[in-house]
Amino acid sequence: MNNQDKKGRAGRGYYAVLTLCALAIGISGYLFLSAALDSAKPQEQLSVPTTIIQPPAPAQTRPVSTIGAEAEKTGDEAVKEAAEKIIVSPVKGETLMDYSDTELQYNATTKDWRLHTAVDIAAPGQKVMAAMAGTVTDVYDDDFFGATVVIKHDDGYETRYANLTVMPTVKKGDTVKAGDVIGAVGDTAIIESAMEPHLHFQVLKDGNPIDPKEFIK
Repeated sequence: MNNQDKKGRAGRGYYAVLTLCALAIGISGYLFLSAALDSAKPQEQLSVPTTIIQPPAPAQTRPVSTIGAEAEKTGDEAVKEAAEKIIVSPVKGETLMDYSDTELQYNATTKDWRLHTAVDIAAPGQKVMAAMAGTVTDVYDDDFFGATVVIKHDDGYETRYANLTVMPTVKKGDTVKAGDVIGAVGDTAIIESAMEPHLHFQVLKDGNPIDPKEFIK
């Protein structure tokens, strides 16, 4: 074999080795790149925990109609209670004789001095009104103070209206409101006949007379 043939073979061998090296480098690079890409991918989750959310229980509500009825009832009761506490003056006029349970006062009819546990209010011909809501417990003709109406109220109060006309406009057992007419001023009180027509008005608390001015403030 001559030198030229040897050189040709050597050249081909060199190129073959060079090609193999290039392929090896390419394959190695590809494998390295693939491994790098695989490691960069997120790990797939095998399972995802699931939380079951229960829907909230329905709120407890009352029917609107019931609520409205209860509110109306409460309002009516409040109005009724307020009406039962109203106090008015039974008549309007000049005070002829004031209340006194400690000092004697002169009585022009009997011409003597005595205690006066009521108030006498001049009101000729005037209608007499209930001072407070209550129940009429008695209507009678008193020997000294004439035609009389007695009304019982809450909290231990009682009012008495005397020297009325012969026929009061209420009877025993009637219920009245503050301002209801129960009669009219007359001149039936024999013990106070020397005075002009007036209302003899008395207030009691738990059975004891008190100053009507403390009741009607």
